[in-house]
Amino acid sequence: MPASGKALGSAMKLGMKYGPMAYELVRHSREPAKVLAQKAMTKASARRQALQHAASVIDGSALLVFHRDLQVWVVFSGDEPIGSHPVVTVSLADLLEHADLSRRIRPGDQATSRVRLPRPTPRRRSGPSRAPRASCAPTSCCWPWASCTRSRTASSVSSTSPSTSAPT
Repeated sequence: MPASGKALGSAMKLGMKYGPMAYELVRHSREPAKVLAQKAMTKASARRQALQHAASVIDGSALLVFHRDLQVWVVFSGDEPIGSHPVVTVSLADLLEHADLSRRIRPGDQATSRVRLPRPTPRRRSGPSRAPRASCAPTSCCWPWASCTRSRTASSVSSTSPSTSAPT
């Protein structure tokens, strides 16, 4: 029991020493983490909205372009740009000025869906079996993690075999 009291005491000391720093770290890192998560959600929803928009128009397609550090999906009806997701203040002609229009994707194309790789099958372990030998007792030190490598000694054999001498 004295060991648990010592551990508790050292935990209290560390908490008192580093607690304020940990609190400040959590408080200041919460905002950047929230912004990063919001940015990831915006990118995913912008692609989904653009493909849904392209599916609702005649001969619809979408193209990914960049405006500064922002991904913008431009929606086309035929060869005419009709909208962008997310909405930006720059004109669509300026967004598409140096874009490769042959890279447009159409909703329902197999290339737009993510490639799903099959789960890897678990590898079989090679080497000795993990099951104990029949000669090992369950209380033995080697059971059940490895097969027994100890040979039976004469004392263990004689203790397990019936005694041949008669009592006097």
